[in-house]
Parts: sequence; C-alpha cells; structure tokens
Amino acid sequence: MATLTHHPQSTPVEHDVRSLGAVLVSAVVLVALLVGAAGVLGSIVDLAGWALSSS
Repeated sequence: MATLTHHPQSTPVEHDVRSLGAVLVSAVVLVALLVGAAGVLGSIVDLAGWALSSS
C-alpha cells in the first residue's frame, strides 16, 4: 500500500490572494458584459417596437 506524505506548501500565500483577485475581477467583468448586453438587447427591442408602432 502506498503511503501518502504531506509536502510543505511551496507556493506563497500571495499567489492564492492574486488568484482569488483574478477570479473576482473576471466575475465582475462578466456581470458587466451581461448587463451591457441586456441593455443593448432592450434598446433593440424598444427601437423595433417603436418602428412597428409608427407604421
């Protein structure tokens, strides 16, 4: 049977904080893109409704 040994952590804690920061920033950017896309889609639907109602 193989014995599992625990090696000391060789990566600094700063790396974990940077990774978490990168994940949070990417999540904020993704939400901003989704909100922007929803706004553009809403504008297109509003414009199409206005164009069809003025005919």
